[in-house]
Amino acid sequence: MEPWLIVVILGAAALVYAMMLPKRKEEQSQQGSVVKQVEATLEQYMAEIENENVELVELVSQMKQDMAAKQLSQQEQLSEMRQRLVSLEQQVAQQDARLTQMESLPAGQATVSRETAAAIEPEAFLESAAAAGAGSEGQDGTESTLPEQQPSIRDRYPELFELYSTGKSIDAIGKMTGMHRGEIQLILQLAKQEETL
Repeated sequence: MEPWLIVVILGAAALVYAMMLPKRKEEQSQQGSVVKQVEATLEQYMAEIENENVELVELVSQMKQDMAAKQLSQQEQLSEMRQRLVSLEQQVAQQDARLTQMESLPAGQATVSRETAAAIEPEAFLESAAAAGAGSEGQDGTESTLPEQQPSIRDRYPELFELYSTGKSIDAIGKMTGMHRGEIQLILQLAKQEETL
């Protein structure tokens, strides 16, 4: 082969190589820009996930605080309700003790304490006191100054006795009439004593 032919072939190879060299650089630069875009997108995505995680943590901590506050208020209400229950049970026990004490007394000697008198209507208290006084005056032989015909307790509280005769409980009667449990028990007890006279 001739030397000039070798030079031409080498020149042509150099030209082809020179033309291919910029294409490789462009492909590498395009790949580099795609990689940078992907990295930027991933970084943005990671930042968004981080922000969402922070918001979730704050939301969960807020929910925990709300639940703790609710539990605290419910515990306070529960303790208050327990105290009320204890005081009501004590009042019921006192009323039951008074009722049994009144039941144990003979019919003419039943007296009503001032605390019980405050719980019932003043007219019922006066009536029971008058009945007790009339019984003691009759035993002494002196005349009573009270009128002979006083309305009975049943006449004064017809609604209460009607509900009681239909089998309603004392609590239900209290709700319907607006009277206290102790008051209803006392009226029923006085009616029983009035019937025995």
